[in-house]
Amino acid sequence: MVSNLFLPAMKIEIIPPAEGPAHAGRRWQSKPRCSRWSLIRISLAALVTLTQGMIIGSVGQTLQSPDHGRPSAKAEPASPVLLAAEGRRQPSYQVFASGCTAPAITVVNGTTLEVGGKQKLDVSRLDQLTTPEKETLDGQLAVPVVVIDGLLRDCTNQAPADATGLAGKLRVTAIDYKYLLEKWTQYHPPTGGEKVKTDALRALQSGDLEKAWAMYVTLPRPEPPGGVRIAG
Repeated sequence: MVSNLFLPAMKIEIIPPAEGPAHAGRRWQSKPRCSRWSLIRISLAALVTLTQGMIIGSVGQTLQSPDHGRPSAKAEPASPVLLAAEGRRQPSYQVFASGCTAPAITVVNGTTLEVGGKQKLDVSRLDQLTTPEKETLDGQLAVPVVVIDGLLRDCTNQAPADATGLAGKLRVTAIDYKYLLEKWTQYHPPTGGEKVKTDALRALQSGDLEKAWAMYVTLPRPEPPGGVRIAG
C-alpha cells in the first residue's frame, strides 16, 4: 500500500448543499431578475430627475397670451348701443313694452310709412320734414319733439333708411323714452346722489336717450339685506 504521504497534493473543494447543481441553476436565473430591477431603479431615478428639472425650469415662466405676449389693451367701456340693448333685455322693460300703447305704423312701400292712419312719411326725405309734420308725429307717439329730431338726425347721418327699418326705430324710440322717463322719475337716489337723477332727466328732456340708457344700466343696484335668502 502506498502511503498517502507520497500522493500528489490535491485540492478538494466541498460544495455546500446550497451550491449544488440544482441551486446553481437557480442562482444563474436570478441574475437577469436583479438586472431588471436595476434598470427599473435607474429609469425611475432618471424620470424623477427629469421631472424636477422641468418643474424648476418652469418656475417664473409666464404663460403667454394668445397675442404672443403683447400687453393686453384696456377693456373699453360698452358702447351706448350695447348698453341700450342690455336695458331692453330686462324683464321690466319687456313687461312695459308689451303694455305700451302706440299708434299703428304701417309700411306702405319701401320708402313710405303711414303713422296713425293719417300721416305719411317719405323716408327718402326725412331731413326735409317741416315743423308741423314733426309736431304731428311727436303728438302721435307722445314724445317730445327733440326725441324725434334726434332719431331723424341719426337716420339721416347713417345709410339710407328703409320704411321697415324706420318703423321699428319709431316704435322702439317711443317705448324707450316712456320707459326711461318712468324709471328715472320713480328713482329715489341715496343721499348725495341726487345729481345722477337730475342729469338723467335732463338727458331725456334734451332727447339724449343713449345717455339716459347708459346711466340707467350702469346705476348701482342695491344688494339684498344680509341673511335674506332669495329663492330662485
